[in-house]
Amino acid sequence: MSTHMDNILDVEPRAMSFHFVRDTTNDFSEEQVIGQGGYGIVYKGVDRDGPVIAVRKLYPIREIDDEQLQKEFTGLKMLNHPNIVRLLAYCYEQEQLLIPYKEKHIFAPRTIRVLCFEYMKNGSLDQYIEDASSGLSWHGRYQIIKGISEGLRYLHEGLKTPIIHMNLKPSNILLDHNMIPKIADFGLRRLVGEGNARCMGTIAYMSPEFIERQIISHKCDIYSLGVIIIKLITGERLYSGHFDMSSDRFIELAHEEWRERLQKTLNGMSLEGYSQQIKKCLEIAFKCVELDRHERPSIGDIIDRLNETETLIPEEVRAVHTRIDSTHSELLEVHPQELYFPFMLKGRCEAMSSCSLQLKNRGDNRVAFMLVASNPDRYLTRKPLCGIVPPRCVYTLSLTMLQQTASTSSSDSSDFFTLYTTAVGQHDLLDVPKDVVSVEYDYFFKKVQKMPGARDKVQVATLKVICDRRPATKSIGRSSSPEVIPRSFESRVAIHRTN
Repeated sequence: MSTHMDNILDVEPRAMSFHFVRDTTNDFSEEQVIGQGGYGIVYKGVDRDGPVIAVRKLYPIREIDDEQLQKEFTGLKMLNHPNIVRLLAYCYEQEQLLIPYKEKHIFAPRTIRVLCFEYMKNGSLDQYIEDASSGLSWHGRYQIIKGISEGLRYLHEGLKTPIIHMNLKPSNILLDHNMIPKIADFGLRRLVGEGNARCMGTIAYMSPEFIERQIISHKCDIYSLGVIIIKLITGERLYSGHFDMSSDRFIELAHEEWRERLQKTLNGMSLEGYSQQIKKCLEIAFKCVELDRHERPSIGDIIDRLNETETLIPEEVRAVHTRIDSTHSELLEVHPQELYFPFMLKGRCEAMSSCSLQLKNRGDNRVAFMLVASNPDRYLTRKPLCGIVPPRCVYTLSLTMLQQTASTSSSDSSDFFTLYTTAVGQHDLLDVPKDVVSVEYDYFFKKVQKMPGARDKVQVATLKVICDRRPATKSIGRSSSPEVIPRSFESRVAIHRTN
């Protein structure tokens, strides 16, 4: 048996020693914890000679005996699909522990059960669906919908013994470094038994027939998929705030909001194509959540209908958007890519307008940024905005433009922001005096750019500025809109942990 994880992605899952697994997780330290569920704690495992892995150390569940667990291992080892999280290795060992008992010490057996899966760099889907107006583009969301559906078809129709997930939800959809979705966390729940609380999933994603009568079928997963699609398209706020609305009205409202968003970046055939694709995806989702399970489509029917929506969009347009979505920053996720400053709010012309910019660090390094305006005189804060985004944190900037300095055109090619980012060490750029922040950061980035391999160390992104003086179209049903971002006389920043 190899002592490291080289080429493990290309071979069949194999047994692994507990000693090796313990080393990769730094003896299962709290610093390596990346998740926790009903069956165990998940750790990030780092091996010097191989890939990063996700290590799930199972709780000692009494209801699962050795024979059942072996069957489950065998089932998981058989799974091999691009949209299913893959089992890479497993550990099953017994050891004798010396424990105190009635004023003496005795040896007691302990069974160690560990599953090692491929590591998903971008975490789970629930981090991306809080608000439809932020984060992923429509094309990115559609690719996630299609990927989840393909993974579910593999479980339902691509195996000799089909698998019903029964706990499909955003936190169990993981995203790799290319934002490809992979279904996770199924199988072990079946071993616990229906009477056990661990068998219960999340109510919001559970089918009514299972909640009321404990009926289990493939259509339970279809119901869960429908809820995921609706939330992925509309966001948590719209879904939760309008759940009592008729499906036709809900689809109309969500479609209208997305169309307004797409109009800022698309036109012509591509706008119509993507707009219709969104509407049809919502229609598919609402068929999935029919109360009568017999009225829900099969996963094969769903994929056929998704394929039909792709014909609505010119092939060359799809190719461009696929290329854009695949070129994401490895250091920071930046949203939005275009900075929108509206001055006509509720029919009244405002003296200034604000726009929020979010910088999300999903990695383990501190990332320095410097945001430089091409026309700094147009903004209340003329100096470059600089800072450090800690690991697994989000940094939010609020930019304010003055009306008298704004461009007369909605999109002025001479007005943009340039964002410079680079990973920094633990002691870089600490305690920089406020009055010389921009000078210190400018010097630091210039120094890094002169180093060998600077192209790989400093990432540069251009953020287009859109200045809109036309009256904003009121969005039906919105409790708040982009026009009411708080304004101030200086750029403000906020920072919070993402996990």
